[in-house]
Amino acid sequence: MDRLESPIYFDTNVFIYSIEGHEDYAALLEQIFNQIFEDKLDVFTSELTLAECLVKPVKDNNDEAIQQYEIHIQDNSALTVKPVTRNILKRSAHVRSELGLKLPDAIHMATAIEQGCKTFITNDRKLKAPEGMKQIYLKDLLDSDTPQNS
Repeated sequence: MDRLESPIYFDTNVFIYSIEGHEDYAALLEQIFNQIFEDKLDVFTSELTLAECLVKPVKDNNDEAIQQYEIHIQDNSALTVKPVTRNILKRSAHVRSELGLKLPDAIHMATAIEQGCKTFITNDRKLKAPEGMKQIYLKDLLDSDTPQNS
């Protein structure tokens, strides 16, 4: 895996795969998190991420999962969680009009833009990053790190 360029934005699915221990992505996410800690990279996400992550645990009455998301999606030494401000909402309208994203995705992208993120990590193929921001799909990283049979 190439070195990640900071600042980095994590989309919601990064947290879901990590906290729920998605078997396909566990080792890859561990590599990403290790690089973030080793290189002291700046990582951002939006408060919207917490709301999106909590839907299934709330529906399932899974208090343990709710607690895990609340613990992991908060400001700490490795992550800054940005509020959804009026400026973010205004910028998200521009992002929607330029990139054709749905509102939640536009809010994530607007937050990444506001923070000057150079890298956006997701697994959502519908998401489009603006020019100048590198978009990394977890699936592509997984495929590139998997030895190919010849």
